[in-house]
Amino acid sequence: MAKSFFKCQVCGDIHYGEMGPSICPTCGSEEAYEEVESIEAKEAMNLR
Repeated sequence: MAKSFFKCQVCGDIHYGEMGPSICPTCGSEEAYEEVESIEAKEAMNLR
């Protein structure tokens, strides 16, 4: 399985892997990750 970027739709945390975490390690939201394009993930990471 290929790796992709995933973004928590609650807090904006970015994860890179085969799938997004079931629970966000940053805000604790469940099932909040959605796959995003790499450019969107890189832009979000630069804002931190």
